[in-house]
Amino acid sequence: MYSRRLFMGASAAALGLTACGGGAKVAQSKIDKVGIQTYTLREIFEPDPVGTLAMIKEVGYDYVELNGRNFAERSAEDLAAMIKDAGLYAPASHVDYNAAVNTPEALAKTCQTLGCKFAIVPWVDEAQRTKEDWVRHAAAFEAAGEIMKDNGVRLAYHNHQFEFDDLGGGETAMDILINQTSPENVDFELDLFWSALASVDVTALFKKAPGRFKLCHIKDMKGDPKPFYESRDYGNISKQLMVNVGEGTLPFESWFALNDISGMEYFITEHDNPVKPFRNSIKTSHDTVRAMRF
Repeated sequence: MYSRRLFMGASAAALGLTACGGGAKVAQSKIDKVGIQTYTLREIFEPDPVGTLAMIKEVGYDYVELNGRNFAERSAEDLAAMIKDAGLYAPASHVDYNAAVNTPEALAKTCQTLGCKFAIVPWVDEAQRTKEDWVRHAAAFEAAGEIMKDNGVRLAYHNHQFEFDDLGGGETAMDILINQTSPENVDFELDLFWSALASVDVTALFKKAPGRFKLCHIKDMKGDPKPFYESRDYGNISKQLMVNVGEGTLPFESWFALNDISGMEYFITEHDNPVKPFRNSIKTSHDTVRAMRF
């Protein structure tokens, strides 16, 4: 099921082809390779990683983004073999904050075993979110990112909505992370759902930090996000607002038209609470992303 937004975009593009005189072609870009965050399928991945990876491949995904759950009870070597046997690859994984900042060299070796180019910190504890804390986090990420870069892996940070809270004087945690880390050592994975919840001007953000947003989470939203901005009940937020890609209203194509500015390379679908059957849910998101033109 594709959204009216996508249908109208495709229709407008088709009209443009016939309106340009002499059948002139309009150049369009698309997403060639589509990934999925395995957190989406956590309920079935852990008891059956082989079967889950096979389903992901059958649906049409090219790669997976891992998370710590995936290799908590199995070796990185075994997981890497499962991914390869399924015909997939894993260019990125979410990782534990402490592992990233305290043992970056060891973490880089694990990522290399998995074939991951990116190690992504997805969360900072609520008790460590003051302005002073974020300055400390930025310094830790910069130092760890340099070590990981020297070991062939890029460190990145993934946002929720709290990184866009005003910490005083209009400065946000994202401002601190962008301004106090270097493009050489720290990248970003922009979660488009949580950014929309925080009413972020994504275009302005890309222009503020060009080339630094190498990855994104494609998660769609349906409904009014305003009543949920101050909430930290992520389970309820996702149940009330999150839908399969293509069933909501987020303007993904307009953001992806700025890939040359953002530096975006990896496009990863995710759903925190997908509706069963899971295969139908992840296929809807996959097919929608494949159909995008910008």
